[in-house]
Amino acid sequence: MHKKGIFLSEVDGRKTVTGLGYYETDTVGDFRQLVRNSVKQFGNKAAFKFKSDNRIIVKTYNEFGAEVDALGTALLSLGLKDKRIAVIGENRYEWAVSLFSIVNGAGIAVPLDKHLPEVEIEKLISRGRVDAIFYSRHFHGEMLELSGRNTGIQQFICMDSMEGVCPPGFSSLADLLEKGRSLLASGDRSYVDAEIDPERLSLLLFTSGTTSMAKGVMLSQRNVCTDISAVTSIIKVHPNDVHLSILPLHHTFELSAGMMFMIKNGVTIAYAEGIKHIARNLKEFEVTLLVVVPAILEAMYKKLQDGLKKAGKQKTVRVLGKVSNALSSVGIDIRRKLFKKVLEQIGPGLRLAISGAAPIDKEIIHGFGTLGLKVIQGYGLTETSPVVSANNDFYNMAGTIGQPMKGIEVAIDKPDENGMGEIITRGPNVMLGYYEDEAATREAVDEQGWFHTGDLGFIDDRGFITITGRAKSMIVFTNGKKAFPEEYEMLMNNIEGVKESFAWGNAAPDGDIQVCAKVVINEAVLAEKFCRKPEPDEIAEMLQGEIKRLNEDLPQYKIIRYFVLSYEELIKTTTLKIKRPVEFDRISEQLKLAGTTMRKANRRVIEQL
Repeated sequence: MHKKGIFLSEVDGRKTVTGLGYYETDTVGDFRQLVRNSVKQFGNKAAFKFKSDNRIIVKTYNEFGAEVDALGTALLSLGLKDKRIAVIGENRYEWAVSLFSIVNGAGIAVPLDKHLPEVEIEKLISRGRVDAIFYSRHFHGEMLELSGRNTGIQQFICMDSMEGVCPPGFSSLADLLEKGRSLLASGDRSYVDAEIDPERLSLLLFTSGTTSMAKGVMLSQRNVCTDISAVTSIIKVHPNDVHLSILPLHHTFELSAGMMFMIKNGVTIAYAEGIKHIARNLKEFEVTLLVVVPAILEAMYKKLQDGLKKAGKQKTVRVLGKVSNALSSVGIDIRRKLFKKVLEQIGPGLRLAISGAAPIDKEIIHGFGTLGLKVIQGYGLTETSPVVSANNDFYNMAGTIGQPMKGIEVAIDKPDENGMGEIITRGPNVMLGYYEDEAATREAVDEQGWFHTGDLGFIDDRGFITITGRAKSMIVFTNGKKAFPEEYEMLMNNIEGVKESFAWGNAAPDGDIQVCAKVVINEAVLAEKFCRKPEPDEIAEMLQGEIKRLNEDLPQYKIIRYFVLSYEELIKTTTLKIKRPVEFDRISEQLKLAGTTMRKANRRVIEQL
């Protein structure tokens, strides 16, 4: 049912927008109800697809629900009631079964980042006081070592079969499933009838960063379930849809929007074999939906444009795009028919991509939209379970993060003369708090329940929110004007031959704030552009000309003053966001080691960068 989706008001003296939703949706109170509702409604429909020995394996909703109950029953038999149980491994069906077996009646789940070094994994296990851990084969050696140290872990559960003799406390997931089935058959209902309190801590998630800096975010089942229902109220997905799971499952965006939201709506979840195999997986799994970060869409769009350029079809597509957009504006949509061959290069069935975690260039949203692939940008944080706002099926304003979702309030704190200030939000999706850090919790969530995001932005009269940047990375010039690294990076990333970039405000000896940038070059693209491998000075000359053209459209105080070139990719999180403080420290240290400054380094290729 289509109805007005937002309510504008003034709360606590602030202009506030509250999401009302566009579609009627049933809510779920906890994760077990979410799974059981889907099992009842979708039964023998495919819930998961994945490849094994080059064959596609299918798991139905009935099989999924039965295996969650069996594994959960086995966990209780091991004495793990109300214990903290970690999950670490690649995106896979067993990861999903493990997670739900914990939260649907056993204990508290602690998803861990599989890319962390061994020493950091051990520290997070210690910080989180983990009692048991599910892990994939890749971590078996590490777990054997951990078992020999006093880590507090009572049970090690491998998602794969184990070879050789293992110490006491080790089990395979397959063995526990068999044990759980036997217990259920004998009448053991300790797990399936276990009481679930949706208000209690259910998920403990550690944010990106070193173990000393990473914050433990405490989420309840109510936090996440209300957020999933809110997403369902603005974006319609169908049981015949197939979602390709790419982003790491330990991250709330994939955990909530990419898994739980899909299960609630009967969507089939297919597991990607890795970033390098996305193009193939999109076709062989007949994918229709994606939950991704901008970097993935940017790579897909660039590859598509390169293909059109090589085929000499760019001009034709531009002309046809204008025609299809004109027809769409009067209700005649022939885009997917008109661009069928182009879409086949991406994924013939792909119709919707939900992007989050970082800003995405409007050109990509418009470009894909012209072809008939809708790209929706949303916004959220781990602390908000995670989605706060998003564009939707009815309104898709490129360049904004859309409107707040159902039941969620958003306001601007201490707006300046242009209406820009810190984005704050409150609602049932806001976390319980930071783990063992009451001071940080009080700083983040005020007495009125508003969570302070640390992001700056503004809200227009229709309730659309625009993010201008992070408060911590904002560049403040000596004249008081402000700019954000993201706006420069988006411009530079569009330069042919630039893979990615990083911008910051550098303080000159006289106190002047100057915009500087590190530019990572794409050697393959430049080799094609120059018809040979270009010399470093040639690359610098080319880039200086491109940046000069960008500067012509900027006020003098905002221009990019200095840059360095690099062949090495930027330091990023597992969701491909730049680790800005870490990257800045690396550049500063390397410039120091090179005995130079940004002024002297200008137009130089610093190899170690």
